[in-house]
Amino acid sequence: MTIRPPRRTFLVAVTLLALALRLVWNLVVHPPDEHLYSDMAGYFERSTALLDAPLRKEPSAALFPYGTHVLLALVRAVFGRENHAAPAIVYALLGASLVPLVSLLTERVVRGRIAPRIAALVACFYYPWISLGGYFLSELPFTVSVTAAALFSLRLADTGRPRDAFLFGTALALGATFRPQLLLSLPLLFLVWLARRRALPRIRPAHFARALVPVLLVLAVSAVRFHHHVGRVGLISANGPLNYAFGRCHAVDIEARTRGYVSSFGPPPMGYLAYRDKKYPDAFVRLDAALGPKLTVQGTMWNEGPFYALARRCVATTGLVRQARYALSHIVMLWGYNIVWPDSGTDAYRRPMRRAIDLHNVLLLPPMLVGFAASFRRHLARHALLSAHLVALVLVAMVYFGDVRYRVPYDGIVIALAFDGFTRVLGWVRSMLPRKVGV
Repeated sequence: MTIRPPRRTFLVAVTLLALALRLVWNLVVHPPDEHLYSDMAGYFERSTALLDAPLRKEPSAALFPYGTHVLLALVRAVFGRENHAAPAIVYALLGASLVPLVSLLTERVVRGRIAPRIAALVACFYYPWISLGGYFLSELPFTVSVTAAALFSLRLADTGRPRDAFLFGTALALGATFRPQLLLSLPLLFLVWLARRRALPRIRPAHFARALVPVLLVLAVSAVRFHHHVGRVGLISANGPLNYAFGRCHAVDIEARTRGYVSSFGPPPMGYLAYRDKKYPDAFVRLDAALGPKLTVQGTMWNEGPFYALARRCVATTGLVRQARYALSHIVMLWGYNIVWPDSGTDAYRRPMRRAIDLHNVLLLPPMLVGFAASFRRHLARHALLSAHLVALVLVAMVYFGDVRYRVPYDGIVIALAFDGFTRVLGWVRSMLPRKVGV
């Protein structure tokens, strides 16, 4: 007897609805080409530079991860450099792809057909994803990579198929070109497997070797590219030391200057903390700058030495207790005390983003914590595979800095664990209700 695959009519319909919503958003309501400033302008300008002279040596090109501007350059090379609608449509397609990814991920975590369908609807109307899809930023393609990596890791645990290991590694590798932090998930997942091998019998060491193939390939290409632009050993981007200095110093702005060169950078979450410093000077979550809100180093933004030296000065000045408070504040800021940028800087979109964050924290965060806690139970090793991605996110925030915008790409995993947590709470409530006694 042949087993028929489950019908996906509802999922297809919701995915098409999500695509329609995002096409309207990206082409009519919020065209990305009308918001080319700050980071968005940087990505677009680097895509233009790549099209103009793909082999030109430019150290500043290695400062940020290259995945976003390479994606934009590829789309523009195929559909026309001045065709701004094409990359907007590609971003709409990426956003719509999150509907089946989240639904299938939830399907592997929660039993029954209802939860995956509701999860698909949540992904369809999830405003932070819709909003970020209206900017040429790294968040949306990175969200697709994170969610796909989580889905393939569960499929690997369920089936043990080598192709799922390769797809898992491919999702990690591609995602790392948008944000290298995703690579931290691989060793954490390996540790989960080491601790729960009996509960994950279908995963073998050979699967990790297969997953490493695309990761190592992308890292090799990235290292060649990095050395070409900067002239030293590196991988995907050169902004890690800069971000580390922000995390250790809690500065609002860091300026790099040398002869003939001046550049400065200020991450939005540090600006939020500076605001809290003025309004709530004794609050736990505040800036509490180590050496002052504005700092200067001698060198360029892609020179790592000055930023590591600055970070060491800040650690020596603050001591470990203040550094620990910085780290805990960063974790809190993954869910609060800030609004997703760039919406946070606009009057028209600040309010809907704030409401979306509030809804997330009320409806998704509490049950997600239940699902996350359940992953510590020995027989729920598959849950631990999902939780490992969130642990990676928290560890990165502790070292660098936290921001709701940096958490949003992981919300597909949050949604899946939240539905699991919700069903567990419902089960506990039902078990405590008095049962009918038959006569």
